[in-house]
Amino acid sequence: MSVDSTAPRFIAWGELLWDLFSDGPRLGGAAANAAYHAACLGAESRLVSRVGADALGQSALTELGQRGVDVRAVQVDADAPTGTVRVELDQGEPRYRIAEGVAWDRIAWHDGLCEVFAGASVVLFGTLAQRSALGFDAIEQALAHTPPGAIRLCDLNVRQPYATPSLIDRALSLANVVKLNEAEQEVLGTLFGQRDVIAWLLEERGIDLVALTRGSRGALLATSSTRIEQAGFPLGSSDGDAVGAGDAFSATLGLALHSGASLGECLERANRYAAYVASHRGGMPPAPPRADEA
Repeated sequence: MSVDSTAPRFIAWGELLWDLFSDGPRLGGAAANAAYHAACLGAESRLVSRVGADALGQSALTELGQRGVDVRAVQVDADAPTGTVRVELDQGEPRYRIAEGVAWDRIAWHDGLCEVFAGASVVLFGTLAQRSALGFDAIEQALAHTPPGAIRLCDLNVRQPYATPSLIDRALSLANVVKLNEAEQEVLGTLFGQRDVIAWLLEERGIDLVALTRGSRGALLATSSTRIEQAGFPLGSSDGDAVGAGDAFSATLGLALHSGASLGECLERANRYAAYVASHRGGMPPAPPRADEA
C-alpha cells in the first residue's frame, strides 16, 4: 500500500464486523467506519481490530483493505468468530443487536504495535470494544505509546448493557477529546448524577474538547472557554440512514483538529461530512468528491 509519508496517521481501535440489514450484510463497526472515512480524507489510516479465522473475517479484511485502510494490525482469532450486528432501522435511526463472544472482544496488545502507535496523530477509540477487561487493558497499553501531542478521541458509542459507569470512567481517563450524541449525554447524566454533562467533562474530567452531535439539528463543540454551535446541513437524499454518520463526524473532527483548523472550521467540516454519510445507506458510502475538503 502506497501512503503519503506526510499524511497524518489516524488509528482506529475497535470493532470490525458485518452489519446485518434486512437487504443483506454490509461491512461496518464504529472503528472500521471511522478508519474508512479517515482514509477518504487523505490520512494514513490504520485499524487495530480482530476477526475470526473464517470467511466473514477474510472478506472483511479484503474489502476494507481495498477501501484504503491499512489492515495489517487486524488480528485473526482461531477460536472466536468474526463479529456481526443485526441492524433494524426505526424512522431512519439504527437499533443494534450485537453478537457477543466474538473476535473483536479479544483485541490484544503486542510489542509489534509500539511502532504503530509511536507515529500516531489521532487515535480513536470507544467503549464497545472495551466491554471486556482484556479489551480495556489493551487500549490502555496502546495509548501509553502515543506521542504527547496526539489527539486521543473517545467516541463513546454507548451500547447498553455494556457501558457501565466504571467502563466509561476508565475510557474518559484516557481521552483528551470526547464525542457523544444527545442520547449518550442523557445516559452519562443519569449514570454520574450530572445535570450539565458537558461542563462536568470539561471541568471535572479534564477533557480538552467535547463534541455533542444532534442528528439532523447539527452539533456543538465546547472547550473550557468556548462553545460554538452549528445547524445541520441538508441531506442530499432522503433514502439514507444514520448508520456511520457519527463515526464520519469523529474521523473528520480528529483530523481537522490535528491540522490546526479553527474550532469553527473543525465543526463545519465534521458536520458537513456526517450529513453526506447520512444521505447514503450504510456506514461506508463512496467517498464524496474532494473528500479532503468535506
